[in-house]
Amino acid sequence: MPKSFDNCGEGVDADDFRAVMSQFVTGVTVVTISCADGPHGTTVNAFTSLSLNPPMVLVCLRGDGRSAATLQRSGYFGVSILGHEQLPVGRLFATGGRPSGEAGFADVPHRMGVTGVPLLDGAVAHIECQVSERIIAGDHVVFLGQVLEVATGTAGEPLAFHRGRFLSVA
Repeated sequence: MPKSFDNCGEGVDADDFRAVMSQFVTGVTVVTISCADGPHGTTVNAFTSLSLNPPMVLVCLRGDGRSAATLQRSGYFGVSILGHEQLPVGRLFATGGRPSGEAGFADVPHRMGVTGVPLLDGAVAHIECQVSERIIAGDHVVFLGQVLEVATGTAGEPLAFHRGRFLSVA
């Protein structure tokens, strides 16, 4: 007889779930936002394309984090898809203590995109979006973004994340 799923997810241990999901190889991006106190960025691997017509992406941010609140206020975000040589940049923006504003970007080469969001130099591609919808999902917020601008960057190999570690696919 099949198991009942009335209380779906209640019996799944968070550490076990994390271990299983770490088996899935993901790309590494830095999501950037411009706000009143200057640029803000965070490393994100919960990112994917959503629709070709219209072009849309989605990004998931921790609901209680500074990035979700900042993006909610701004309404625009950039995605820099990191190349394998950008491992230090991925680590830099993965730390929760990274300051927002000009000080947080002082040592990170970047340019401002057409929407005013920072785009990281050396990335393999850039996407600029306007938030079209925000969905609360568990302990995260899913932001659906209408793609406004795209560009390919350097012709390098992407940076990946697997089993809790960054890795180069080059």
